Amino acid sequence: MKRKLWLVPVMITSIILSITANLFVLPPTQVEAASIGTVTENDTIYQIMVDRFNDGDTSNNATGAAIRYGETSEEDFRYMKGGDWQGVIDKLPYIHNMGYTAIWISPVAEPQVTSRDNNGTGKNTAYHGYNVKNPNAANPYFGTKEKLKELVDSAHALGIKVIIDVVPNHIGDYMLGNQAYYDIPGLQPAAPFNNPAWYHHNGDINWSLVDGRYDQWAQDYMENHDLGGLDDIDLDVPAAKQAIFSSIKGWFDYTGADGARVDAAKLIKPTDIGELQNLLGVNTFGENFDGNAEFVSRWVGNNKEWGMLDFPLFFSVLNSFAYGQSFDSNIKSTLAQDSYYNGNANHMVTFIDNHDRNRFLTEAGGNVDKMQNALSFIFTVRGTPVVFQGTEQNKGNGNGQIMTGGIADTWNRWSMVKRDAGGNVLENYFNENSSTYKHIAKLNEIRKNNPALRTGTQREMWSAQNLYAFSRRIDSGTNVGQEVISVFSNASGGSQTVTLPLRAESTLTAGTVLVNQLNTSDTVTVQSGGATGKQITVTVGANSAKIYSKTQPVVDTVAPSVPSNVTAAVQNASSVLVNWTASTDAVGVTGYEIFRNGVKIGTSATTSYTDNAVASQTNYSYTVKAFDAAGNLSALSAAALVTTPAGNNVTIYYKQGYTTPYIHYRPVGGTWTTAPGLAMPAAEVSGYNKITINIGSATQLEAAFNNGSGTWDSNGGSNYLFGTGTWTYTPTGNIKSGGPVTPTATPTATPTATTTPTPTPTATATPTATPTATPTATTTPTPTPTATATPTATPTATPTATPTATPTATPTATPTATPVGNSVTIYYKNTAFTNSYIHYKLDGSAVWTTSPGEQMQSSSYTGYKAATIQLGSAAGLTAAFNNGSGIWDNNGGSNYHFGAGTWSLVNGSIAAGEPQADSVTFRVSVPGTTPANDPLYLTGSFNSWNAADPAYQLTKGSDGVYSVTLSLPAGTAVQYKITRGSWATVETSSSGADIANRTLTPAGGAQTVNLTVQRWKDQ
Repeated sequence: MKRKLWLVPVMITSIILSITANLFVLPPTQVEAASIGTVTENDTIYQIMVDRFNDGDTSNNATGAAIRYGETSEEDFRYMKGGDWQGVIDKLPYIHNMGYTAIWISPVAEPQVTSRDNNGTGKNTAYHGYNVKNPNAANPYFGTKEKLKELVDSAHALGIKVIIDVVPNHIGDYMLGNQAYYDIPGLQPAAPFNNPAWYHHNGDINWSLVDGRYDQWAQDYMENHDLGGLDDIDLDVPAAKQAIFSSIKGWFDYTGADGARVDAAKLIKPTDIGELQNLLGVNTFGENFDGNAEFVSRWVGNNKEWGMLDFPLFFSVLNSFAYGQSFDSNIKSTLAQDSYYNGNANHMVTFIDNHDRNRFLTEAGGNVDKMQNALSFIFTVRGTPVVFQGTEQNKGNGNGQIMTGGIADTWNRWSMVKRDAGGNVLENYFNENSSTYKHIAKLNEIRKNNPALRTGTQREMWSAQNLYAFSRRIDSGTNVGQEVISVFSNASGGSQTVTLPLRAESTLTAGTVLVNQLNTSDTVTVQSGGATGKQITVTVGANSAKIYSKTQPVVDTVAPSVPSNVTAAVQNASSVLVNWTASTDAVGVTGYEIFRNGVKIGTSATTSYTDNAVASQTNYSYTVKAFDAAGNLSALSAAALVTTPAGNNVTIYYKQGYTTPYIHYRPVGGTWTTAPGLAMPAAEVSGYNKITINIGSATQLEAAFNNGSGTWDSNGGSNYLFGTGTWTYTPTGNIKSGGPVTPTATPTATPTATTTPTPTPTATATPTATPTATPTATTTPTPTPTATATPTATPTATPTATPTATPTATPTATPTATPVGNSVTIYYKNTAFTNSYIHYKLDGSAVWTTSPGEQMQSSSYTGYKAATIQLGSAAGLTAAFNNGSGIWDNNGGSNYHFGAGTWSLVNGSIAAGEPQADSVTFRVSVPGTTPANDPLYLTGSFNSWNAADPAYQLTKGSDGVYSVTLSLPAGTAVQYKITRGSWATVETSSSGADIANRTLTPAGGAQTVNLTVQRWKDQ
């Protein structure tokens, strides 16, 4: 390989450092898990971009500037969205039901959060995982290494293989251009990868020098330069190669993953990747973003890779199926080059789009027929098909945008769960009834039932401008002679009828009836005649396909076997783990139904289920049924009996105004209930609901509340924490120890007049519950969030005191005056408004005040305007505020809601009562490993990052939660972290990695922030 002379001293240094570096390279982890068999041409693959798939655990989400839930602008797509490995686990049944046998997931190592631009705080890079900081540590935003292994194990239980995207070519962006040193303090990858001698220092690849060149000079140039600023590992340095290869091997040894997709393979010598594949012991396929089949084939074969992403065929599929271009000049000419692959054409991984390309549906102008036709093609043509997440939902690029030039990496990478900027779920894209979801499920079934589509030889039968046909036939061994004939039209309209001569190699005989696997009522019969003596006549419509074979589709009517060896084991007083031995089925078991005391309580895709909704000191009986994809159910298993022990209880009285409130919870450190959680029964105290939950060995309960229909009360996204004992919650977020205090009725004054007074509302009249959501005119319903969804709900306004009704001395026979006390007083603070107006309507009325509404008056509280509004018989009002000149504060389009009583609203945050001084109370939950006598400190921009400032020491409460209250002015942004008195004992992620500074901009008034420390740096 050609090198520049100035690299010689660097190489000498590299050799010296390589000897010592081995002292720091972690040895490969001992094998702890086994693959269920490596990826092969018998598989079909579902590609998952983890951050954009499903948020199964909000506790590992990024915070502050690193995350943007909304997807409105192109820039929004460059930030993390919260998807994680738990989210993939939760959706494995969705993938399994489509028929896939493998998933390809994003890189798993800890990422570099931002690029080196702007002193290391530049572009966000973490979400995709290709910019690596520590190859040996798990991505903390996806979960722990244990969670990754759980994902692999859960997939294996469903017969799904796991392919991990690996990055041996580069680390993140730490060194500048040709510099062979780290110039920004603190900005470097984790040891031992912070050795400049392990990298090339020749600057970025200038693609204009190598595009279209396939000689050795061009290859050497690409291998010795950086890809888009990413520090390029010099695999000719033995220690560097050993370190990066060993880190990758460690993930496969630990998890038992089944295959690898190699990123940027084009920039690595094929023999180096072959060495990596042999080390891993699983098949790999690489990325060479090039349409030249001969060039791509250089990476495939003995001592190279098992396969490659089939970019040459991709470009032809796009041209013929999306744009309607000639099959002759695209598909025919590309497949004619399969000989370059030396018998490995079935190892080429075919696709219609991916995370680096525009969505096919966008390229096809939104034509779903074209997309389904292209999918039918890649599932039947030689090769191993992979489909990018979301294709099955008939959705193209976000906002209908199309990207041109180079890599497409924004609008095509939308999240499978759509959220607004506040993280509230707007829509999810896991619909199993979409037409393309069903189409893919059928294609997977066809491929499974026809071995020729997996391992058969590809032979062309017909090629024309708008019609293409081919045969896949098994020529030897098991299933010899099995053959499938596929016919495709890309015509924009009408139908085409053609008589196709069978291939000379075909052993199908005249009179054989072939069934269209896409529509079993459509058959053709092999006739004598034609060039080879046998032929079929086929009619195919516009943008559609026919897939003919002798195979009759399997109609599954046989139920799975009964699950056996069912056991139920107590985890704690509120949790039982149920396990069983897997059932068998003629086609395949899809999942299991779990019953407690004869009532179905859930389903599982694996052979275990955790029931977190049991009471202490109670007897339970568990039984299980198995089901398959056809919906056949087994009989109930034998019962497993268990008795839960006594344990710690948390009793919560909840007053929020929901007709039936639900509590979605987990013992801190435990597993969340399935949303929306458990319904809270009515309490013995009027106006409250009540529930008692056993938290086992935990010290606290973490919870969010909702109405069962997607409206949430989650403490502004921070959830609520309850220690053992009894607690009372009143709106919004006021929690006090003990049960509710029932107000004492105030006697009604006795009138002195002799006239019998008309009844007046009594002192203890219970107000009508205020609706918990006050939608604007065009509200879009929000789907129920997944496990830890915590959207902010509109606070329910409940009177803070029971008004005393005072009758007049001589009441009239039919009083029409507004009842005394049925009013709302609102204190409003908005520093951007000189004048403030309230524009409102009463509950039950569609009539708003005339815009801009009523002007609010100055109050005795500095900075606050106030207004008192009589409600009449209404329970509350809906309002928006403005400055009288067209500038509005309407809660992001949702408006605000207030019930009778007194409220304060500052910077979008509503609190009951009159305004309080600006303050923030930090409540911090810590790991069980925290030394009991160690002090905790808040350190941040407000105290010059003093790690042990006595003025910022937290106090430990009886519930085990530490707290401190600071006077922080509203609107002043601060950054902070929690320490135990030094930077050696600062908080970290659950994997031990450094975390970004926590951020907060106080909303104003008395505010509470609940935090959880995942781990300490010294533990």
